[in-house]
Amino acid sequence: MSQGNYRQQVAERFQRGDSPALRKILQAAMSEEEARFLLDLPAPTPDLAAKYGVDQPAVEDKLLGLARRGLVILSPHGLQLPEDLVMLHDGIMSSAPEYVPAGIDKLWMEFYDGEGWANDIGNALASFPLPIVRSIPIPTSIGADTVLLPQENLAEIFRAHADLIAVRPCCCRMAAKKCDHPIQTCIHFGARGEFDLRRGSGKKVSADEAISIALAAIDTGLVPMVSNGSDVKALDFMCLCCGCCCVGLNPGQRLGVLHKIMAPSRFVSTVAGDKCIACEACVERCTINAISMQDGIALVDRSKCLGCGACISSCPVDDVMAMELVRPPEFIPEKVFVPSMLAVGDAVSSAGSK
Repeated sequence: MSQGNYRQQVAERFQRGDSPALRKILQAAMSEEEARFLLDLPAPTPDLAAKYGVDQPAVEDKLLGLARRGLVILSPHGLQLPEDLVMLHDGIMSSAPEYVPAGIDKLWMEFYDGEGWANDIGNALASFPLPIVRSIPIPTSIGADTVLLPQENLAEIFRAHADLIAVRPCCCRMAAKKCDHPIQTCIHFGARGEFDLRRGSGKKVSADEAISIALAAIDTGLVPMVSNGSDVKALDFMCLCCGCCCVGLNPGQRLGVLHKIMAPSRFVSTVAGDKCIACEACVERCTINAISMQDGIALVDRSKCLGCGACISSCPVDDVMAMELVRPPEFIPEKVFVPSMLAVGDAVSSAGSK
């Protein structure tokens, strides 16, 4: 291989050097010169300036440009090429529309469906010791007498992060385009949110605005999920997900390992069979196909149910469906489990701050 074939080196960094689809993605996403620069990251700005014979402001402009296009992520070591293809996909497809290369969505799906990347994602996420994300119950699905924990209460999660909340496009639906659910549904807090704002992919919102955005998305059938941990301040995002596009839910369902990737809430949906009118609204609403009809009655597969409550909000008859508390508070891990490929770090890069 030629030393100057830098996009090929990027593909090999991702351990997919033999992938025709990934080569096409990288060709659409970056030039050879940019690939060379990305391979040198992370590195101090003065070192990059000296290596490339430019001044430091030029390096900072370069980094900001790459960030806007989703080609670098914020890591504990500074801006760098994503460590994993999921993060590269996330960065590119969640960028502001003017920075997303035309046709790259179809290239990602060619890689996802045609070259087995979906299975690779599912197997990788299922291999971690704990699920990395967790479903939380939809507020309207919970009875008035049930008190939610702060880490499973949608409104309290947003209010705990009221100092900085950013909403940005869902990278999964931007690429897959398999449904008509809302796009502006990835909501980040703290350092994640600040990075979204600095690279121009996110919009700052208040806690009340974030609550309204989430509830509107939930009304369409999306499932709210957060980092899997009990420390509310350590939760750094909330996503509203569908089973057809989400690169967590979809691979998990394909491989039958969804609960190894996404933990359910502490609840499970139940059906009062004698009141069910067999309208199948709950069947249609469940994004993970955990509900089926049996002898004219909706039946919830408790082993699949994520305890989100989306089905309850779709039921046209009162008191047919309810949420049953089946897991103790200890079910939610004390600390948020974050694989290294998803780590953001404590310091926000200075890219774009000048």
